[in-house]
Amino acid sequence: MMRARRGSALILVLMMTLAVAGLSIAAIFMSSSAGLLSAFYDRERDYRLAADAALEVARTRLRRDSTLVVPDTGMRVLLSGYQVRDAQGVVLPRVRVNVYAAVTGDTTGAFLPFITLVAQAYDAGGTRHVRRVDLRQESFSRYGLFVDSFPGSLTHGPAAAPGRVHTNSTWRSSGSGNTYEDTVSAVGGLTGSGTFRSDTVVGGARVRFPTDSTFPALHALAAGANLAFTPLTGSAQGTRIEFVAFDANNDGNVSAAEGFARIFDLANAANVDTTLLKVAPTVYDAFFGLVPYYRWNDPVIQRQCGAFYRRGGRWHFFPISTHRLAWARPVIQQTGASAWPEVDFATMNVMDDTSMTAVELIMRNQTTARCFPAGSPYLMTTERMTNLAGVITGTAADSIPFGVVTPPGGWPVSAPSGYGGSDTTFTVRSRTCTVWLLAILGRCDPGTLRDLGSWRLYAGTPVAGVATTVRQPQELPYLWPYTTQHNPSSRGVISATAGPLFVSGEVRGRVTLRVTGAVKIVDRISYPRDANDPLKPACEDEFGLVASGDILVVEGLTSRVRRIGKPNIITPILLDSLFSVIPGGSRRFTLHGNYLSTGGTVGVENPATSMGAAALQMLCPDDGAGTASNGGCLAITGSAAMRTYSALYGGTSNSGFRYYGIVDRCQSTTRRPPFFPTTNRSTFVRALEVDPTLANTPSRIRSLLMRLKGKAL
Repeated sequence: MMRARRGSALILVLMMTLAVAGLSIAAIFMSSSAGLLSAFYDRERDYRLAADAALEVARTRLRRDSTLVVPDTGMRVLLSGYQVRDAQGVVLPRVRVNVYAAVTGDTTGAFLPFITLVAQAYDAGGTRHVRRVDLRQESFSRYGLFVDSFPGSLTHGPAAAPGRVHTNSTWRSSGSGNTYEDTVSAVGGLTGSGTFRSDTVVGGARVRFPTDSTFPALHALAAGANLAFTPLTGSAQGTRIEFVAFDANNDGNVSAAEGFARIFDLANAANVDTTLLKVAPTVYDAFFGLVPYYRWNDPVIQRQCGAFYRRGGRWHFFPISTHRLAWARPVIQQTGASAWPEVDFATMNVMDDTSMTAVELIMRNQTTARCFPAGSPYLMTTERMTNLAGVITGTAADSIPFGVVTPPGGWPVSAPSGYGGSDTTFTVRSRTCTVWLLAILGRCDPGTLRDLGSWRLYAGTPVAGVATTVRQPQELPYLWPYTTQHNPSSRGVISATAGPLFVSGEVRGRVTLRVTGAVKIVDRISYPRDANDPLKPACEDEFGLVASGDILVVEGLTSRVRRIGKPNIITPILLDSLFSVIPGGSRRFTLHGNYLSTGGTVGVENPATSMGAAALQMLCPDDGAGTASNGGCLAITGSAAMRTYSALYGGTSNSGFRYYGIVDRCQSTTRRPPFFPTTNRSTFVRALEVDPTLANTPSRIRSLLMRLKGKAL
């Protein structure tokens, strides 16, 4: 037995030796693999950290370099062959990074777009790591007040500013009465005094202000939907765009799809100029220029100012001159449960007189007194003429003011004695005349009938599906639809290729008006609903106005207190009896929306001028300082961004306007008015890794970025 097992020990030794050798070899291989893996992961970490570092450098460039622009189309190389250094300043060996940028995300212009950065880390062997970062851009609509340049001679306030405030200069507050509810930042510093309820930042980075180079793209968008036009310009010519909103489908609700615009062109005729659009009569000077005033019998006052009267469940507007016509008197004096304001016999006897006293009584005592720019449908009794049958034909046969002659079939039940101004009565042409007071029918004085202007036809498909009880059929071709429901090609942009353009109206839905030139705001611009009503959806109404020139509220009877007087004043002894002050507008001049002037300012015309004593000015109801001013509050619900700050008042404290901003809750969301300009600021959204095989060449990176446009990120 022992002889048969000889050699087993040797075999066992050999097997143990081989096992130990195998284990040693395995250990050697495992140690080598661990080293290789460790080196691999170290290299991978270097590529990843290099990509992250390069992305941070690119983000800093975007934020600090106000000249750096990422194009809306295509992509831009921000870093090429960038070498990353470690904490000791030593360049990481072999690693280089390219960083590409493109605007991605929303392409409808309704939301804030993204800037997507793609970092490609590589070495001599090819692309090793690709990382993507999405940054959400910031819109200028985010700011309550944005000023690129703030002149050292001016100050802001006293005023209340609840929204975000920034200047690329020094923010200069007045000595007292300023309240800031949100962050105030300035590249320079802060001067003056104020109550700051949030952060203040000085020495911050400059925010790139947009230039007119953004305009061609907006114009192309508008032209594609037949929403581009060229206004009439010149010393006597002018064009006004008026926004209107009404229940087009007659369902009892004015939806966000039921907003329109219409465009009115002044006629090229004698005694017709832009003062009719601004409701700004000729200013006369009495007592060596110390007392500027309007004459009470100026045609602009007589024909474009008046008062509303609710009669028979319907509002009638009667210009001052219409109060003198026999047919209007029974309408104004109607009584009933819904009649407001009521007018007694004695008051009517004064208001139907041809005198300054009549103007005073109508404009000061009637709380519904208002003035309107030429072309307004409310002025139909002074700008709409009928033929002998009482029918408006829009032809030369129309020479009798509307309402004087009973039309065939008689007046409707809602207005048994004739119509006052109505926003549902439309005629293409507006005409006026001097009414012959001796004529029983009140016809135009021969030789005085003239055109004031006409509405411009929409070049696209006319609005359809609107009941005749809502809008007259002849008006529909003159409505410019900017919502996709009535204009499928619309991108929510209207473009005017010249200025000044006169603007007013009620905006429903989402639209941006782009103007190459200046803008004159001739009357309030408002939404039909409170933008901050918690019971209503947010951001349904968003108006943007981008102009290359100044955006100014006009100095006229729609905006400020005005003095009227008798002509041929001789002696200052009769000062009190020869002058009176009429309101002109309301204590709160409302501007809803977002206003940006790329080359000028957002403010008011002639802020230093005033009419009437300080005690007769309008007290801004929102101004905590309680300071009276000629125009009351300039109440902007939204934002105002401008190249250069300009004063809202000057000279005397009661001139001009007092600023009072109101935050639109939509400003804090990711929404903006269609294609409203964005800043070079952005916020981090997310970081993602990309398969290097999908982004290892510039062409593949470009394809990746282009696929991200218009996608839900």
